[in-house]
Amino acid sequence: MLPVQEIYNSLIDALKANPITLLQAPPGAGKSTWLPLQLMRDGHYKHIVMLEPRRLAARNIANYLAQCQNEPLGQSVGLRVRGESKVSVHTRLEIVTEGMLTRMLQNDPELSDVDLLIFDEFHERSIAADTALAFALESQAALREDLTIMLMSATLDSDRYTAFFNCPVIQSSGRSYPIDEIYCPIKDESRWLDAIPAIIKQALNEQTGSALVFLPGQREILRVQQALSDLSSNCIVATLFGEQDKANQQAAISPAPQGMRKVVLTTNVAETSLTIEGIRIVVDSGKRRAASFNLKTGVTELTTQSISRSSAVQRAGRAGRIEPGVVYRLGSKQTFERRNSHDNPDILTSDISQLMLEAKQWGASISELTLLDPPSEQQCSQATNLLSMLEAIDSNGKLTTLGSKMLGFGADIRLAHMLLKAQMLEPRLSGVYRLAIYLVALLESRVNTANELNLALHSQQQRPHPVFKQQLNYWLKRLKFTDSRTDLNTEHLSLLVSLAYPDRIAKKRGNGYLLANGAGAELNPDYWHNDEYIAIASMGGHKGGRVFAATALNPLALKEYLPHLFTELTRCEFDEKAARFIHQDEVKLGEITLSSQPSKHKLDKTERAKAWLSVFAKQGFSLFNEQKESEQLLIRMCLASKLMPEQFPVINQQQLIETAGDWLGVYLEDIKTLEQLKKFNYFEALQNCFNWQQQSELKSLLPLRLTVPSGSNIKIEYQLDGPAKLSVRMQEVYGLTSTPMLANGKLALLMELLSPGKRSLQLTQDLAHFWNSSYREVQKEMKGRYPKHFWPDDPANSVATNRVKSRM
Repeated sequence: MLPVQEIYNSLIDALKANPITLLQAPPGAGKSTWLPLQLMRDGHYKHIVMLEPRRLAARNIANYLAQCQNEPLGQSVGLRVRGESKVSVHTRLEIVTEGMLTRMLQNDPELSDVDLLIFDEFHERSIAADTALAFALESQAALREDLTIMLMSATLDSDRYTAFFNCPVIQSSGRSYPIDEIYCPIKDESRWLDAIPAIIKQALNEQTGSALVFLPGQREILRVQQALSDLSSNCIVATLFGEQDKANQQAAISPAPQGMRKVVLTTNVAETSLTIEGIRIVVDSGKRRAASFNLKTGVTELTTQSISRSSAVQRAGRAGRIEPGVVYRLGSKQTFERRNSHDNPDILTSDISQLMLEAKQWGASISELTLLDPPSEQQCSQATNLLSMLEAIDSNGKLTTLGSKMLGFGADIRLAHMLLKAQMLEPRLSGVYRLAIYLVALLESRVNTANELNLALHSQQQRPHPVFKQQLNYWLKRLKFTDSRTDLNTEHLSLLVSLAYPDRIAKKRGNGYLLANGAGAELNPDYWHNDEYIAIASMGGHKGGRVFAATALNPLALKEYLPHLFTELTRCEFDEKAARFIHQDEVKLGEITLSSQPSKHKLDKTERAKAWLSVFAKQGFSLFNEQKESEQLLIRMCLASKLMPEQFPVINQQQLIETAGDWLGVYLEDIKTLEQLKKFNYFEALQNCFNWQQQSELKSLLPLRLTVPSGSNIKIEYQLDGPAKLSVRMQEVYGLTSTPMLANGKLALLMELLSPGKRSLQLTQDLAHFWNSSYREVQKEMKGRYPKHFWPDDPANSVATNRVKSRM
């Protein structure tokens, strides 16, 4: 009996009683195969849609379940993945990939004929899965109370998820078969890949059965494959990764021939929802290739990272699917236990422009969606800028008609924009649509070996790589394009790259380039271009700032086709080094200045004030010459805001610098030189940040001066951190029995008691204690030094004075 069968009845009860339920079941429990099939067979649901994060797993599960039904795929069990749809009116259980589920929800928010949504391997937390779940939850709340949602995984962060979704968790304990763990420490972590072949050979010698080896990517797979060329003749080495064709993938998954053993070298494509027959050994490198998005460059770079403990559990589970197994883990047990419990969700480390566009199509903002981990403001800002450059949203942030078409295109939104625009431009630019199809095939196949895209395309046309050919045929067929020509006109290549990557149009700057998004880039060492402008299709390397593939560009030739990228403006700023105003008319493409010349327009006061504000934004209040009164006002206002937020608005130095245009700008309009600016007294401008009532309350609660018992009005010195300070001659506070407090008792006063010669004698915040303690020693010393002054034995009850004894 499969473990999930034991909790089946409890799970049914939970599903019927709750809108959303979590199922936590270990690898091999039957949650991805037996469970959905049984739910369909028992008639609990009329139409079930199960989301699988990987196409390979989706195809294999769908085919397996169809075989269990003794039917061809597309009858009671269906499949929807990119480029492949096998469903019919008889389909009651659909296996779909993430993007397909999002499209289903966008096309029919009610999911009219679906009554159960299953999110398998939810721990992977891809952006597409988070998006689809957010939409499904909205549909459930607003349109479909009868829609049931189930989240499944072996390694869910169940405590967090149950609290967030307010739902029950059903747990299936135990595996189908036990798995032993063997740790393989290494001395030099940097040479981890060299240790893998030896561990594989050790495992084959010590164990029976076939082995599944987890590696980060194809490059590592090929290296290990070469190192295993000396294995015995009864051992087959196979490879399995996402970019392979179906035939090679199925060959890797199929069981080894009778009397043979198999070593399958794979990426994390085989980590979940995939059973490879005969596998009872897992060798886990503990590494994965993960996307890391650089907000500055707008580039997603694949980096090699250590996997989390939950991913390691998933990988080990592949060994115990059909018999007892064993996992060999690279590294010590202590290293393993120091790993993160779960991988970071994609939504926090990825480009969210697709998610933002999906949300706009859905009719919501990202902040309105139910997301376990909302993206940062910086991610949202970057995505907004990119979508604007791709013409997917207008100046008000609204979805455009083109943006809607891009979403429905079923491709990366950059490439969708390029293909759709190329199709529109075909009547004016003959051959540009065909060239766009070839470029998409080149970029998606990732087989380019030339840094110059012209050369890369011509090379693939003459001697096409099998993967390029496969991608080209896919796009030609999908777009119903007949390609009968033998030549390839690349005249408009830079335009196409700019359509897909407008943020990566770049201008020569020193030894590198300045990108339209403001980031810097450097050339690959063997890149031979020296053009002033280039359009970049591929970047990566350190911090995503290295150019891998680009083509020369004439930016002004783009203006006819991409006018929205160009901005004409008048720049006015103060050059501090030259001590003069720069007043130029400029044409810009993003952050790139294409042309600049002395402005034809007269410099007006508003522009000059903006220039001074830019100087202030860099230097802050240190820009101005010392002015004690204004500085003390600034500190008092900040203290009032901090100590009494119910009475005063939020005020702090950084906030004032950021909002200087609101309170300071108008005062700077008549200032013409930097010297005048430095001498400017900002007291009045700053004071007006408070209304008349608040100014009055400030004077009362945090006064500039304090009247002491002698009648003198003494100045108070305030500081942002710590007590306010009152420096006063000791004789002037006789009769004062306690230290005064400010701001309704919220700010302490530090009293610096001075000698008649204004030398500091004592610092105290407890005057009463001072009178009764160390005052005696001060009295003895001062009587000898200042005999003409009054030094009473009981200062707390004596009359204060600012005179000598003879004049009292």
